[in-house]
Amino acid sequence: MSGMSSMDREKKKRQLRSNIVQSPRQDRPPFYEEEEDSEEIIRQAHGRRRRKKILITLALVVFLAATGFCWYQYQNEYEYTEYDVSWERSMRFSDGDQDVGQAAEGADGEEDTPDNETGKVVSDSSFVQYEYFGDNMIKYTKDGASYIDASGKTIWTQGYEMKTPVINVNGDYAVIADQQGNQAYICNREGCTGVAKTQLPITKAAVSAKGVTAAVVEDSTASYVFYFKKDGEELGIYIKMLLSGDGYPIDLALSPDGKQVVMSVAYLKNGTLKNKVVFYDFSEIGKNVNNRFIGAFEEEFDGKMVARVRYLNAETVGAFSDKGMTFISVKNVIPDTNVVTVPVEEEIKSICYSDRYAGVVVDNTSGNSSRLDIYSTDGKRAGSIDFDYPYSGVKIDGDKVILYNEESCRIYNLDGHKKFDGQLDFSVSCVRAGKNHLNSLIVAGSDVMKEIKLK
Repeated sequence: MSGMSSMDREKKKRQLRSNIVQSPRQDRPPFYEEEEDSEEIIRQAHGRRRRKKILITLALVVFLAATGFCWYQYQNEYEYTEYDVSWERSMRFSDGDQDVGQAAEGADGEEDTPDNETGKVVSDSSFVQYEYFGDNMIKYTKDGASYIDASGKTIWTQGYEMKTPVINVNGDYAVIADQQGNQAYICNREGCTGVAKTQLPITKAAVSAKGVTAAVVEDSTASYVFYFKKDGEELGIYIKMLLSGDGYPIDLALSPDGKQVVMSVAYLKNGTLKNKVVFYDFSEIGKNVNNRFIGAFEEEFDGKMVARVRYLNAETVGAFSDKGMTFISVKNVIPDTNVVTVPVEEEIKSICYSDRYAGVVVDNTSGNSSRLDIYSTDGKRAGSIDFDYPYSGVKIDGDKVILYNEESCRIYNLDGHKKFDGQLDFSVSCVRAGKNHLNSLIVAGSDVMKEIKLK
């Protein structure tokens, strides 16, 4: 009996131990399992929401990108056919304080322009030209110049007397020189900063973005390049070029910082007329070399004649010849000898350039009568435009190509899409992009300036 009781007790002990030593999962109360299930459900819900947000964001990005692309394509290809006049200002007077309709009458009965800088009177003449100056324009005549902003307001006026005024613009400065005369007016956005005066007749003039000015003068045996400060005072440094040896400067340009000058020079070699592009340096480096000469390109222009040289920007010089365009890198003090040449087989009718692009208009061999080929400053083609339009001026303004004559203008994108082709109701001297570069133009003539909004 006692044996049976002992066996029962052992059995009960084993059952008790068996109940005590269980897996943790089995040992938990039911409400713990419910909490774990709830947490898992929440985690899954959060994951689904995150995935949904990511998908919505991606869809939104794709939608916006597609909408932007479609809008760009529409704006790029849309051609405006009409325009409204946003504002109109008379250009018969150059005093910025005058309103349209007000003028001073000269002794000859014609309307003259009071000069708000000198107290003189700037009269209108048959010679009226405009030049881009930053986002604005300079109007210059034989009797004076005016700086006009993008609202048509005259900021300043400077009177002078010149027989043949020529202008050069570089950044915030412009120089207006009397070709074959003895004066050059140096100006910035605030007005005239100085007048450079020479003893010999001026043939060319150029200015840097800081106001340093170079003037080419000549006598019977030599040409000289004199340097002037922005106030017109001589710097005391110059280049002498003997016509019988060094050659004759056709064109010149100053670097934006004014430290270098590039010139296209014609010279005789074995009785044959040749052309070269030369560089001079007026910094401390140039002091250590003879006549400040730092480089020349002759073979690259063999059989060519370069009529125009320009610093397109601080790193690139463009040389425009009768056979094409050449881009010279001036990132370093010494110009890079590996130039990029764009040959042109057809006859070149016109050139145009900006700080990013350069182009040539040529006689087209097929289709329309003319073709404009546009290149970036590394020599890569950026666009080509075939057109049949009797233009008198061509400009690259931002991403627009502007062709115009006295009665009309035509606008293209760089990729060749025509944006506008319309008649204008007054004689036109210059056209450029307006405040809203998308669909507005500033149109200037000898008597009036207007901003027109294309539609």
